[in-house]
Amino acid sequence: MTVSIVLMPPKQPTSTSTPKTRHEPRQRRWPIEIALFAAMLLVYQGSRALVIGDEGKALRNAIEVIDLEKIFGLHFEASIQGWMLENLHVTQVLNQFYIWAHLPVTALFFVWLYRRRRAAYPFVRNAFFLANILALAVLVFCPGQPPRMMTGEGFVDTLSLISGIDLHGGNFSGWFNPYAAVPSMHFAYSLMVGVVIALLSKNLVLRVAALMYPALVFVTIVGTANHYVVDAMAGAVVLSAAFAITWFATRRAAAYRMRRTDPAVAESQS
Repeated sequence: MTVSIVLMPPKQPTSTSTPKTRHEPRQRRWPIEIALFAAMLLVYQGSRALVIGDEGKALRNAIEVIDLEKIFGLHFEASIQGWMLENLHVTQVLNQFYIWAHLPVTALFFVWLYRRRRAAYPFVRNAFFLANILALAVLVFCPGQPPRMMTGEGFVDTLSLISGIDLHGGNFSGWFNPYAAVPSMHFAYSLMVGVVIALLSKNLVLRVAALMYPALVFVTIVGTANHYVVDAMAGAVVLSAAFAITWFATRRAAAYRMRRTDPAVAESQS
């Protein structure tokens, strides 16, 4: 698919009866957009905190994830974490990156998209919202303990051990569900940022940096023992499904509106 097909809103059928205005006033919608994102963040994070899940089920699911990875040769978290534990200065940086970069980078991405690629913004925003809804649904039915809680498998909680960051207590406890390993929305967000910027930006440096971002996030979430490899893959699947559903719904909605407002178009499509 071309960039315009994937990220731009679908073209409206040509109308023969509705004249086009040459100068339409630009509405200042950014306060509304900020309110939408703030509401989504509060609902999503609040729901994650409330829907903790059963500890026993979360443990069983985590064991099944590990077994699945071993079957398909995806259980290489220990290799990434081993390298990080041999380079503690890198681990310190990535620990802070895990905590502080996730939401600010995503917010800056949407600011860039809104200001520089306004036509693609509504579609990406809607797909992003839907991805979070799908992720929450998966979380409700499939809680899972992250690697940092599976110490018996040899994983190390680098956030706690090396940087003294406790996700289960203090200021961060209310924002982290201990059993929200799958899907990894850390990786899903980064994949969205990387792919959309790479497709829409004309700046080569920015495009390369954008493509490196999900790779960096992947190393971070796995190396800090916050997610399994399968969690990242599940995040990519959830994101892809959300974009596909949003694209289909957008096309259907546009066609429906045109049929209602332009009888000539409706007759030509019948």
